Amino acid sequence: MTIVFPDRGLHLGVLDALLADGAIDAADLRAIVESTGPDGPGDGYPGPGPRLAASLELLHAHPVPAAQAAAVEQVDFDGGNDIYLLIEQTLDIDTGGETDDYNVTSLAGVHLLPSLRSLNLDGHGYHPAPLDLTPLTGHPALATLFLTGECTAAGALESLPALRELDVSLARLDDPEVVTRLEGRGVTVRR
Repeated sequence: MTIVFPDRGLHLGVLDALLADGAIDAADLRAIVESTGPDGPGDGYPGPGPRLAASLELLHAHPVPAAQAAAVEQVDFDGGNDIYLLIEQTLDIDTGGETDDYNVTSLAGVHLLPSLRSLNLDGHGYHPAPLDLTPLTGHPALATLFLTGECTAAGALESLPALRELDVSLARLDDPEVVTRLEGRGVTVRR
């Protein structure tokens, strides 16, 4: 069985985690990006163009084996992550990994990462629209969570049995009292 996460940004984050763990080969991903060539007049250094959009569409469609997804323990979205550098070096563009094309806008499918212990939504995890936290409901292993931007369904955080550290210093929760209740059960919260 294979998985394609509904959100392109989340899918890229999972590909990055698999790349860092050596579970997928960088050459295979590079070949996907290269398949969008050659450059057109709006492509290449210094910024993104049509090839970036095409590359991201193809990478998003690249399925992740369910067994590999099940082993992922950490996902983050730092602009310097290997997946972003691989894309930009292959396309000869330089955004410094700082284009909104990589943003995460949904956590749908996060339950397909049952070993996920740490999720950091800083960097490209920042989202321009409110982020629904409902997909996190009952996640069995998530112990460390860094949220950013406006978040809805904050009550889902109370259903995380393994949660030990929560950073909401860059987030706005739709129910701020959730934080107080989490602290009451021993979760370390950074506000």
